Amino acid sequence: NLENLSFSPILGPIVLTIVFAAALLMLFVGPSFANLSAKRRWTLSLLRFGVIALAFVATLRPGCIQKIEKSQSAVVLFLVDSTRSMELPHVSDNESRWKATVDMVRENQDRIQQLAENKIDVRFFSFDNRTEPIPIEDGQVMLPPQPTGVETDIGSAIYNLSLDLRDQRLLSMIIATDGVQNASDPEIELTQAVEALSDMETPLIAVQLGDPGDTGQLADVAITSFAEQQVVNKKNDLVAKATMVTRGYANQDVSVELVVTDSGGKESVVATEIYRPSNSYEETNVELKFRPIDPGEFRIKVRAQPMPGEVAIRNNELEGFLTVRDKGMRVLLMNGALGWEQKYLRDSLSVIDFIDLDFAPIYTNPGSRRNWPLKSFESEFADPEKYDVFILSNVDAEALYDLKTKTGPLRSLAKAVADGKGLLMIGGTHSFGAGLYHQTPLADVLPITMRATERQDYGKDVRKNLHINTPFKVRPTRDHYVTGIGEDGNNRAVWAMLPAMAGANRIVAKQTAEILLESDDDVRRPILAVNNVGGRVLAFAGDLSWQWRREGFVKEHDRFWRQVVLFLAFWDGKSDESVAIQLPKRRFSPKANLKFDVTVRNIAGETTQNVDFESYLVQPTGEKQLIAINSSGDRYGCLVDPDLMTLSGLYRIEVTANQEGRLIGTSEREFVVMDRDKEKSNPAANPEQMKRLASQTTEYGGKTIATNELAGILDEYINNPPMTKIEIPMKWQLGSSFPDALGFLLAFVGLLATEWLLRKKWGLV
Repeated sequence: NLENLSFSPILGPIVLTIVFAAALLMLFVGPSFANLSAKRRWTLSLLRFGVIALAFVATLRPGCIQKIEKSQSAVVLFLVDSTRSMELPHVSDNESRWKATVDMVRENQDRIQQLAENKIDVRFFSFDNRTEPIPIEDGQVMLPPQPTGVETDIGSAIYNLSLDLRDQRLLSMIIATDGVQNASDPEIELTQAVEALSDMETPLIAVQLGDPGDTGQLADVAITSFAEQQVVNKKNDLVAKATMVTRGYANQDVSVELVVTDSGGKESVVATEIYRPSNSYEETNVELKFRPIDPGEFRIKVRAQPMPGEVAIRNNELEGFLTVRDKGMRVLLMNGALGWEQKYLRDSLSVIDFIDLDFAPIYTNPGSRRNWPLKSFESEFADPEKYDVFILSNVDAEALYDLKTKTGPLRSLAKAVADGKGLLMIGGTHSFGAGLYHQTPLADVLPITMRATERQDYGKDVRKNLHINTPFKVRPTRDHYVTGIGEDGNNRAVWAMLPAMAGANRIVAKQTAEILLESDDDVRRPILAVNNVGGRVLAFAGDLSWQWRREGFVKEHDRFWRQVVLFLAFWDGKSDESVAIQLPKRRFSPKANLKFDVTVRNIAGETTQNVDFESYLVQPTGEKQLIAINSSGDRYGCLVDPDLMTLSGLYRIEVTANQEGRLIGTSEREFVVMDRDKEKSNPAANPEQMKRLASQTTEYGGKTIATNELAGILDEYINNPPMTKIEIPMKWQLGSSFPDALGFLLAFVGLLATEWLLRKKWGLV
């Protein structure tokens, strides 16, 4: 086909024409020393013309593209939710969601067989927090007898199977699920789940199972949120706040209790309140007051008494941890600019009864700066009994340190931090390097590196190169106590919802530091970094977190800053200063995936290498199970076998770190495995979630359907089978394969050799 012919000449058309025109003219030049007959002259000319023609063809590099047909099987993929939530009712007649799924597959068994006969490959997979293929034997789909999956991870199942089939023709992905995402740490967020399907122009068809939760048809009481860890001083009131959701109990009394369990396992009901929902579906804020007398570590839970007709009662309680202190915490907040950040930070901390917050404004007008450094702070920093945490917000180093004489209160502050006090530096025009902290004793304490060229002079324009000047969102780099502001595994989603920050300082974390927050962009700039130098030190690059509070995220803002202060004061759990277990959560379901890190640092805050660990998981029965801590770079971590966490109750992780036989330190953390099956604790389905996912592929046919509508989908594939042949372009170019390159070379050499032999025979050479 001449339409498919192509050329890739090695020379331009003008040069090519001139060269080969000259070569053709040479054919008319004969030898001057011999006479040739016309026949011999024509023979040599034809041979030479053949050589020139072959050379001309070679320089043109001709080729062509041919299209060949190739068979390609189309695929219809079924994803079946096999978690325990499928045992819950499908509709009001109490038929289970699993039975509805099994019946749907059986009713369409003949259609599935017809699809296979029409060369359409039908594949079945079950999923919980991982996917498993379901075999088809003798035309029968071998569904599991019962759904036993531990937690639903819809997003990862859709995304990973889409990627596995991206080089095949996927007609549709049909998923049967109740739409409730229960995975605590999903590999893929639901917002990303359908990206691969959209790229493949493949529809997601969601089969709806279960009743939605806001209809009032389901009878249920659930405690949906309660803080995992709380701290209070002895003989002070603890107000335990929780959220209760009631379905189907309008105008009925619901009794809610606050239960405290001591270290010996003794359980006591310390407060009870009666709530009376007025609607069939209602969310109620629960508050229970308790005044502890004795200090110590306790388990605490909010429990709603079971109501008549409840479908699931394991969601009637939520458990957490309570630390009762002998004394409170004292915090000193020093601020060099009276902006909104310090105001909302003070508002967040001042309402906590065990935190005694002192505020010290640092005035920066020219008259006040003449009195710098402020020697009055020397006693504040030097007294080990006065403060537990120090916060510097936009405070210039010269306010607390004489850069010429190398004297001033900052020397005492650095020593206090080395002795175990907490330090937080918040961003601002005179924080970090802009405030000359690289010339102070805090340079060795802060988790960031600073340069001498970063100075911000008073009265001058703000140096934009020292700041991030475009809005950005913040995301956690990993699970950590400080950044755990979400509930029930939705931490990353909560951070994604927070308003963007308008700017922040540009900071560079030290290699010994750990970055906890970063900008949610391709640059991934560090925003929150931590170091352990005896005490804990945090550097927060922003000073605009108050925008979160102003835009409605009051709970998230307050929780973040309270956890920052608790962390700095070592009030986030039992651990000594050199060895710490980083356990981001304190509540788990049976057989959940538990991952934790262990940090081992010396007094300078550097990670200790070549550490040997002896670590145990202590189960509720008291039995100790040996667990392995492995190293990855400068981190140590452990993945606990889910089969070690089958029992409900209180667990404890015990870690002892040694180096060459020398004890470095020990650490322990407690957590609870709840007798609360996440998959069966919420009887409500979430069809709206699946509708949102399917709508992302609407232009390709994506939609939600009822179980009895699947037959119509499959009939459409049977009656209008898709094309199973595709055209694949095959490109050929002269010399691209060994056979045609060899043939061309033999022809070229053959013509030259024949011409030379004839000239030799006729006495021309």
